[in-house]
Amino acid sequence: MHDIGPVPRRRPATQALLGLGEHELAPVVVDFNAQPDLVVLGDTGCGKSTALRALCCDLVAENDPSGVQLLLVDFRRALLGVIDSGHLVGYAPSAGALDVALPRVLETLRSRMPGPEVTQRQLCDRSWWTGPELYVMVDDYDLVAGGGVNPLSPLLQYLPHARDLGLHLVLARRSGGAARAMFDPIMAGVKDLGCMGLMMSASPDDGILLGSTRPLRLPPGRGTLVTRSAPDQLVQVVLRGREDV
Repeated sequence: MHDIGPVPRRRPATQALLGLGEHELAPVVVDFNAQPDLVVLGDTGCGKSTALRALCCDLVAENDPSGVQLLLVDFRRALLGVIDSGHLVGYAPSAGALDVALPRVLETLRSRMPGPEVTQRQLCDRSWWTGPELYVMVDDYDLVAGGGVNPLSPLLQYLPHARDLGLHLVLARRSGGAARAMFDPIMAGVKDLGCMGLMMSASPDDGILLGSTRPLRLPPGRGTLVTRSAPDQLVQVVLRGREDV
């Protein structure tokens, strides 16, 4: 595990530090305002959970609970204890727990959908509601979606409006079988809407899954970040020191 040390403070609630980029050996911040969703793919042990922990820790360090709320979906409990503050809207280690936690997020999203009374000006500057950015962090998405009815399917109707509603979906899953998983409605939805991608270590035989980059065998914690705003680049995921959180 790497430590990035002190970083510039108080970024917007839609930005989070992910790691160090190869281009300038400088901190890489992902912009969830430009692209509301992120998909993380890779083999077992490549550092997918570490990437989610890094994002969670930075969002909590940079924002008050009034600015950011997180729902952690964590069937293997790799994120257990990462957030123990008022930023946590729910922690779901099982489908049953998710069925209890998700409705709180859905209720907030319903209340933020613009009605006929919302003016064009309000739509432009997103001023018809106030409240925190909502992050749904899902580790081992293949476990969550693979048991029949996907418990996250109620989010599907809100994905096209994610930026307007302050919704951000972060999905991490193993790369094996990911090509077939791209037909899953949630996964297909975020990809069709132009999600960011972090392609971590995986077999080249898996084929191109994110952007135009074929998977490579990489050290743990390293991956290729794919966004619309910059060329693809290798990033080493880093966790902020506890004194910074």
